[in-house]
Order: sequence, then structure tokens, then C-alpha cells
Amino acid sequence: MVINKFFCKHIFLLFFLFTCINSPLLWADSIHNSKTTEFEFGQNNKIKVGFRPNQILIQLKPNSGEGILQFGRRVMKDWRKHYKKITLYNHKQPLKIHQFVTFPFGRLNGPLQGMALRALFADDTAEEHGWVHRVTYSGESISLIAGVFAKNNISANKLIRYNKLRRKGKILNIGDSITIPWEWLREELELRPFSVRSPIKMGKDRTGKRFAYYQLKKGEAVYSSVIIRFTGRVLSNEVNRLSNQLLKLNNITDPEKIPLSKKIKIPFEWLSEDYLIDKTIKQVAKARNPQKSKSLKNDKAIHVILDAGHGGADPGATYGSYKDKDRVFEDEVVYDIMLRMKKKLESMGFVVHPTVKDPNQPEPIKKLSTKKDSDEILMVHPPYRLDSPSIGVNLRVYLANHIYEKLIYRKKIPRDNVILVSIHADALHRSIRGAMVYYPDPRLRLNVFGLRKKVYRKRREYRRHIQFWKGENRMVAEASKAFGKTIIDTFHASGILTHQPSPLRSYYYRNGRKTLPAILRYSKIPTSVLVEIANLNNSQDRRQILKYKTRQKIANKLAFSIKNHFKKTASLHLAAR
Repeated sequence: MVINKFFCKHIFLLFFLFTCINSPLLWADSIHNSKTTEFEFGQNNKIKVGFRPNQILIQLKPNSGEGILQFGRRVMKDWRKHYKKITLYNHKQPLKIHQFVTFPFGRLNGPLQGMALRALFADDTAEEHGWVHRVTYSGESISLIAGVFAKNNISANKLIRYNKLRRKGKILNIGDSITIPWEWLREELELRPFSVRSPIKMGKDRTGKRFAYYQLKKGEAVYSSVIIRFTGRVLSNEVNRLSNQLLKLNNITDPEKIPLSKKIKIPFEWLSEDYLIDKTIKQVAKARNPQKSKSLKNDKAIHVILDAGHGGADPGATYGSYKDKDRVFEDEVVYDIMLRMKKKLESMGFVVHPTVKDPNQPEPIKKLSTKKDSDEILMVHPPYRLDSPSIGVNLRVYLANHIYEKLIYRKKIPRDNVILVSIHADALHRSIRGAMVYYPDPRLRLNVFGLRKKVYRKRREYRRHIQFWKGENRMVAEASKAFGKTIIDTFHASGILTHQPSPLRSYYYRNGRKTLPAILRYSKIPTSVLVEIANLNNSQDRRQILKYKTRQKIANKLAFSIKNHFKKTASLHLAAR
């Protein structure tokens, strides 16, 4: 009889976990000296969490005056049966308020298990379709994920099939996403959104199910005042899809005739993070040895990698008509702005590295072409004529990272002296106006980027693997967000319209899931942003951007934003080229 190795492996794992749960000393000894991170929650409560292959490590402190009975009642499930085991977990020593006690994960109550999971897997998120777990540690298995997140009747095989995992889930890579649908998630973990911000309110429908509620005001429409404002959806198909679902959910047949007293109920999972109040858990900062702050070197110029989006066979967003004289192509708009930025930045002492070149347009132009122009090339070696949008996007990733690494390794330019700005124009719901800035969300980045096709391998910029680390991802996000805020503040001060209420974002929704353009997802450059200079699907934005003075103003303010950003981060003298 042949026994499946995968089956045997997981039977052994389940046996091991069962043995550990029922053998407190074995469990406690197995994680002694394991690496854990300390977090704080609630009223100064402390929790330590860590991970070893297929083991979740949990340590908790008793509060002042707590004996094993009170401690067990606060932190354990079935505490009446098991609270005496705390003595064994604590190696038969008296409880002390300054000492942590090691608990098996399965013995904790649901809310504390959920708290530990959110601390341990900080990149996990609540999405429209369910809880999205992102593999964070080497040694995670689909059996462990199913065991801690899913209800008892949801097997690992169900998660494998639902997520269409390669190789039947036998191998998980760091960065892989596993969705646990809401109806499969253990409710006692309390991972769903906890509360909401004004003007939304919490409530329950007739069945007792919790929803967010908003009361429409006079003149407000469902798609703009609810969907766009509260869910963060901006793409037309996303806005229309959720609008239709919202109307059905609220039994609204005519969206033009909604009584002002009508309270619109919105599923929690649709809400953007701006309107959610979650149970806070924060990492306890460790004392560090004082170090000199990283300052930008005064003898080095600032290098700006300027990426004009689309081009070639892909014109990007295309709107307007010849009849109304407002026909516009995104690639023509952003390329012209890029040229204007390049000129301005170089006059200010910056060194500029464009990623795209149009051989027939070396200088900015007053009147944009109303015909599709497909002669742009990507500045890789050898150059790539932009015939394929997907290949062009991937090559931009290689090119931007190659320029960055050449500067810091060969020319010894300080890392913080390199910045990436990718310029685009939006194709959003027609009611939306203004600019937006995106920065890299560390939750959306895989741990490695690498492609094997010949079209990539034949370029000088090619690397087999571009690797990313969690700490690096978070630093890139922090620096890029700060720069994005500088851009938005500069736009506001100069009267350039920005999207309200959320012009600075780390993701957008496509097909109900959070995503980002590849140029941001896979940029190693410490400060990387993508600027959507206007919404071309909005007639007012479109007509404004056709004016060369508007494009020049945007280019100038983006250049000044770069200068202002470096003024904030360090005292700097820009070295001339």
C-alpha cells in the first residue's frame, strides 16, 4: 500500500501540534529562547509573538494582583478546565507581573488569538472577498493557515482549491496571498472591522448582521457620496459594480428617488481603511544606541528617475472627441510633462534619468497630437520599442532598479539621493477630479521579482532575481508617503486640484482586490511615487490638461516638490552637473 507523503507530513504535523497543546512543558521548552516581538494592546497589556516552522509562539504577562484563576479567565478559552495548566506553562514558578508566561496558541481565547495573528502577520488585510493572509515566514504551511484562521469544517484542501494554489499548496513562498472567505473565517478571532469613523455609523439589520450606515444628504448620489467616498473605489467599473450591489442590498429601485431619511447600509468589508477604527496593537519600541542620523551628502547631486507612463502600442487612457476638440492620449500628456520636468529639474541642479524617449519629440510642445503616436522607446540596452504593454511594464522595473543600483554601487551615490517619479493620468469614474499620488504598500509586494523570457534576458538591465525584504519595504513606504504628502501640499498651495478626500494612497482596487502598478510594487528605490496628474475621463480635467500652461505648472510644482522634500529631509546643497 502506497501512502501519500504529503498526507503523512500533515498527519505528523497535526499529531505534533496536539501533543504540544496537551504537553505544556514540552511546548514551553520547545520555544525557549525563540525570537519573539513584543506588542502592546488595550490597557497597557503586553503580548509577545513569534514564529518557528509551523509553530506560533505566544507569551503573555499577568496583570497586577492576578492569580492563575484570574489570569486564566482573562486569556484562556475553556479556562475553567485548563487554568491550572498555567502553573506548568510557568515551570511551576509563582506568577510575577514582570515575567511572561508561554501559552500554546490553541489554549488562548478567540480575541487574543486574533490579536496575536494580527501582530504576527502585520501584512494581512480585510478585503471585500475575505481575510487575506500573506505568507510572511519560511515554514508556513496551508495546514497551519487553515488551522488557525478557518472554521473547523474548513479543511486545508478547501483553501487550496479556493485559492487555486500551485502544486496543491505543498510549497508556499513568502509573499503568497491566501484568501479565507468571510463565511469560512473563525468569527471568534474578531478580525473583521471593529468600528467606523464619522459620518458613518454602526448598526444591525433585521437579521442581526452588522453593517455600516450612512444617511444621504440632499443632492448626494449613491455612487459619489457613498461608493467613491467611503469605499476608496475610483475605477469606473469598480464604482459601477459596487453601486449596483449597494442598490440591491438596500432595495433601491430608482437611485434618483431615494428618501433623505433613508439610511444606506454598507458592508464593512467594502469600507476603505480611512473609515475603519480597528483594535490597536502596536510594537513596543526597543531602546537603541544613539546613532548619527543619515544625512544626505552635500558633495553628491540628487538623481531623479523620471518615468513617463505608457507609450508605443499602449497610449494609456484615451478620452474626448475630435468634434469637441478635447481628444487626448495619456502617453502624450505625461511625456510632455516629463520633458518639462526634466528641463526644470536640470536648471535646479538635479540629475535626471528619463526611462522613455520619443525620437520625434525632443522638446515640450504647446499643442498635443490628436493622433495616436507609437514611436516611443524604452531606454534599456538595447532599446525596446514599446510594442507590448506587459513587456514594457516589466522592463521599466528592470530599468529603474538598474539605474538605482548603478548609482549607489558604482558611482557611490548615497541611497537617499535617488528618487523615482512615475507620471500618469487617470482613467477613473467621470465624477472624479484632480491629481492623486500613490506610494508602495508593503503588503502588496512579493519577496522576489524575476522573469525568464529572452526579451528580458538579452537586456543589460536584466537580473535573474530582484529581492525585497520586509524591513526594506516598510522604509520605502514611509519615505515615499512623506514625499507624496509634500507633492499634495505643494499642489494645494499652488491651486492645482487634487482628489478629495483621499489624494494620497498606497493602493487602488481592481476586481475587488487591492493592487498597485508594477513600477511601484517592485521598486527598490527608497523614495518612489506614481503621480496621476488628472482624471482624463472628467471633461473639466481633460480640457485643463490640454493647455500647455497647465502642464507647465504641474511640471514646475512637481520639480519644486522634489526640492522641498530634500529640504525637509536634510540640509542640502545641490551640486551642479
